[in-house]
Amino acid sequence: MAFMANDVPAASKDEGRDSAGVGDAATDLGSAAGVLALAQKLHEEYVAEGQDTRQRLITEGQSRHDQIIGEATARQEELLSAGQAEHDTLIVEAKQKRAEVLQERSLLQKEIEEMRAFERDHHARQKSYLEGRLIELRQTGTDETG
Repeated sequence: MAFMANDVPAASKDEGRDSAGVGDAATDLGSAAGVLALAQKLHEEYVAEGQDTRQRLITEGQSRHDQIIGEATARQEELLSAGQAEHDTLIVEAKQKRAEVLQERSLLQKEIEEMRAFERDHHARQKSYLEGRLIELRQTGTDETG
């Protein structure tokens, strides 16, 4: 089995650097700056992703809000319309019922007046009949005594 340059263990590569001296310090500084740059880049990416997510959630929330408000407004208008239609129907029915009651009342008042007229006429005929009978009785009574 042959070892290739890539197969060299990491420890031996690092050991070679330690012997380099000053070059390693520059590499370490470059490496630290690279780590910081990478950290800054990751931070900026995460912040940007968070802002995108925030904006997406706000947009979705606003969209849902608008949808719910639209549905509620439509339902409100539907209920108001139905309520107004029911109100109008009840008003028409009440007016019709009132007209029927007033007509029936008028007919009953007419019947009452007719009955009162009949009663007056009947009493007048009875009175006339009884007065006639009394006159007959007086005449018959005077004829028998005399």
